Amino acid sequence: MVDGRLAGKVVLVAGAGGGMGRAVPLLFGRHGAKLLLVARREEPLQALATDVRALGGVAEVATGDLTTLAGAEHAVAEGIAQFGRVDVLYNNLGDAASSGRRLHETDEAAWDFLLDINLRAAYVTSHAVLPHMIERQRGCIIHTAAAPATRLRANAGYGAAKAGLLELTRSLARQYRHDNIRVNVVCPGSIGGSQGAEDAELPP
Repeated sequence: MVDGRLAGKVVLVAGAGGGMGRAVPLLFGRHGAKLLLVARREEPLQALATDVRALGGVAEVATGDLTTLAGAEHAVAEGIAQFGRVDVLYNNLGDAASSGRRLHETDEAAWDFLLDINLRAAYVTSHAVLPHMIERQRGCIIHTAAAPATRLRANAGYGAAKAGLLELTRSLARQYRHDNIRVNVVCPGSIGGSQGAEDAELPP
């Protein structure tokens, strides 16, 4: 049942699918937001869109590589084409691949992947949506990091990328505050389907 708290708001969900990429869109849909669900694979997106609609929400899907600026620009353009605007970018992209490897065991391809999916994706999706938000003089960008983002020890690439994401968010929040654009980061703890909890030095 839709409660209307976010009625009419258009949310682009980058990295929709499983874990928070499923739970958050369902929550947004339940509150009345219109969703554009974006990821590489269409099948899980269509399944999620069906679940959002079953709750009374509105959801469309688009596929693309959101670690590239071209892919991010296409997603934003699709959101505008479908709904007329994008009010919120929710960036859920992230991966802790090569978890547990020490640096000398992490090859260049694995390192590049970690920085691309955990940090570069936040840059390109923000880069793509900001001109639209500046023109409208309103908007909200939400990035997803991790609760232990500054305490990761076993996975240097993942930890470096997530720590960088925190600083990117702080910088964007300052740069665009006068354009009425809010930029925040959420740092969830370990959740079902999450990766990297074993890399964190957490208190008992």
